[in-house]
Amino acid sequence: MYDRVNTTRPNLFFEQLSPVVGVGFPVPKDWLPITSFPLLIIVGMTGVGKSTITKALVEEGLDFTLLPNRRILTERIIIAPMLKIQEKLVQPHCRIKRLTYTRLYREYFPGGMGHILASLHLNPQEVNSMLVFDSLRGENEVRYAARALKNAKFVMLTAPNTVRLERLLKRHDSFDWIASQELDDNRQTVPEALTNFASLGVPEASAYFTAKEEQEILELVKKQVVTGVQLRDKLKIFVEESQNYDSVPTKQVLEAMDTSDRSLIIDTIDSPQELAKAIISRLCKSANIKTNR
Repeated sequence: MYDRVNTTRPNLFFEQLSPVVGVGFPVPKDWLPITSFPLLIIVGMTGVGKSTITKALVEEGLDFTLLPNRRILTERIIIAPMLKIQEKLVQPHCRIKRLTYTRLYREYFPGGMGHILASLHLNPQEVNSMLVFDSLRGENEVRYAARALKNAKFVMLTAPNTVRLERLLKRHDSFDWIASQELDDNRQTVPEALTNFASLGVPEASAYFTAKEEQEILELVKKQVVTGVQLRDKLKIFVEESQNYDSVPTKQVLEAMDTSDRSLIIDTIDSPQELAKAIISRLCKSANIKTNR
C-alpha cells in the first residue's frame, strides 16, 4: 500500500531539488514559498509543443527561471519514495509504469502535480523575475493549482491528436520506452497486415482518431516511415496519457477562471514565435514581468 506519511516527505525532511528549489521542512533561512513569486504554468499533454514554446519564450526575451520539470519532480517526489517503500532501487523507465505511479499518488493527493508544485520553496537569490513550470495535466491538477497559487498564470497548449501523435513518433526519447510486461500477450508481436489499430493490439486508440486518420497513420508503417512496434508503443502511450488526463474538463477549468488575464489557451500548430509573443503580451505584461527586449 502507498504510505501517505512517507509520501508526504515534506513532513520528514527538506530536500533541495536544485539550487533554486526544494521541498519539505524545515525550510532553509531566507527561502520563500512558491506563492511569493509570479508563476507561469504550462498546461499540456505530450506532443503539444511545450519545449518548443519554452524555447520561444527565451528567444522573445522573457526573463524567467525555469523550475525542475514534471518529469524530474515525478521521479524525485512521487516515484523515489514509492520505490523506497517497496524496497526497490531502480527507477522504472517504462512510461506506462510511471503513469501508474502518478495515478496512485492522486488517490492520496487529488491535486497530483499541482499539490507538489504548491508545496515548493525557492531560494530568492536564484530566481529571476518570473517562474515557469512545465507542466500540469488534467482537471484536478489545474484546479488545485489555481486555488493554491493565486499569483499563477496558466497557458494551455493544444494540438490536434494527429499532430500530437506525429510529434511523439518523431522524437527519439528513451523516456518513451515501454516495458514488455506492460503489454498484453497479443501485443508482443505486430502482424504484417495492419487494417486498424486493433490489429496492432491498441483498439482503444480508434476513439481518438477518425477512420480516415486511422488509415493514414497505419500507412506510415506500410511506407516504412515507422515500424509497427514503434507505432504500437507510441499509440499505447498516447492512449494511457489521454485516459489519465482528460483535456476537455481541464480546458473548462481554465475557461472558467475569474480574470481574462490569468489563463490563455492556444493551438501550437501556429508559429512558436507568434505564440510566445501572445503569451508574453497576455499573461506576463499584466504581471509587470520584464523582457530583455
